[in-house]
Amino acid sequence: MKNLKDKIVMITGASSGIGEGCARKFAETQAKLILVARRLDRLEKLATELPVQTYLIKLDVRNQADVEKAINELPDKWADIDILINNAGLSRGLEKFHECKISGWDEMIDTNVKGLLYVSRAVTPNMVKKGLGHVINIGSIAGHEVYPGGNVYCATKHAVDAITRGMRIDLSG
Repeated sequence: MKNLKDKIVMITGASSGIGEGCARKFAETQAKLILVARRLDRLEKLATELPVQTYLIKLDVRNQADVEKAINELPDKWADIDILINNAGLSRGLEKFHECKISGWDEMIDTNVKGLLYVSRAVTPNMVKKGLGHVINIGSIAGHEVYPGGNVYCATKHAVDAITRGMRIDLSG
């Protein structure tokens, strides 16, 4: 990656997995990192391991009011987000469609689709206003190739792809 020194990168789902990996890679570019996740203890541990400035937000992206509040209450020096990495996501169960738990469907849709929408909607107006910014939505091959028991998860990742394409059209001017 090129040098992103002092650019502000916001990463959702930063407490583990791909989000944590993104944080580590962006830290190598000397970017400033806003790390977002439900598990603050893991964010705090990660922040101590990174050689860059970090701002930590304990947040469940499924809660629209909390997302808006978190973005609106960013300190001035952190409010001008240059890059948004929408990584928060999860999968629940591998049961066949007629046997799955509807609560798992709700959790996947609320996190993988609505959470991405809530965060993007809160962050992108400032990017559009300044005419600069990048949004990277983490998808999955599951959005293109359905597997047994992956019915709703695959649908949410297909939605991420469609939302990304729509955002590219709407936000690119």
